[in-house]
Amino acid sequence: MKKVYFDSLSGYRLCGIWHIPTTKTDKAIVLAHGLTVDKDEGGIFTKLAIEFCAAGFAVFRFDFSGHGESEGKSIDLTISAEIKDLEAAVNQALKQYPSLGLVSASFGGGPSIFYTAKNQNKLKCLCLWNPVLNYEHTFINPTLPWLHAKKAAMERELQTRGWTTLGSRKFVVGKALFEEMASLKPYEALKKISIPTMIIHGDKDSKIPYEDSREYAKLLANGKLTTLAGAEHGFHEKGETPQAIKETVNFFKNNL
Repeated sequence: MKKVYFDSLSGYRLCGIWHIPTTKTDKAIVLAHGLTVDKDEGGIFTKLAIEFCAAGFAVFRFDFSGHGESEGKSIDLTISAEIKDLEAAVNQALKQYPSLGLVSASFGGGPSIFYTAKNQNKLKCLCLWNPVLNYEHTFINPTLPWLHAKKAAMERELQTRGWTTLGSRKFVVGKALFEEMASLKPYEALKKISIPTMIIHGDKDSKIPYEDSREYAKLLANGKLTTLAGAEHGFHEKGETPQAIKETVNFFKNNL
């Protein structure tokens, strides 16, 4: 592994980790993590990178601004800033590897979809892990219990102090993010993506509606939904991690 630092188009200094296979390759995969975590994605991105390397792919995983070792504060986080971070990470990878794929997890799905829809000339294929495809259903008017119960408190906190917290880590997010989410629709951008795309989602996800993936996967011109039966959010439970990694690696073997 090799740690590097690079500049985002939004002005922040970002941190990334390269995983280089033992055999020479012109193919690399960028990993974009979700909200509240970092480039390890709770450890599963590190495991995924190891398996990708074993299959002959280089891997670049990085911290979005306001996460991990990258500059910025989470309260300033926006989707537009994450798109710029992702663009910078892709450009870093393209300097060495002309054939590029992208894996994004959870909240990282939205920025990845918006970026891919406008930059399909830079990517060969896209894989979305339990992605947020509808901000309304996940954050604005949550359909799942974990955030639905906190909706009134979140709205009050955003109105009175300009920020609220998400998850067990009490990750601070600002009002600007919620205002942005109210006007953006990742599922609409899916219609514009023509490169090979796979959505992997567990049907027991308690954080992001599986039903959204099942419904919106139909909008893909060249893609499919792979359902992990009984899997929770993040694929961290016993048996879920190897299955998610196997499906992902096979997808890139066939499409990158």
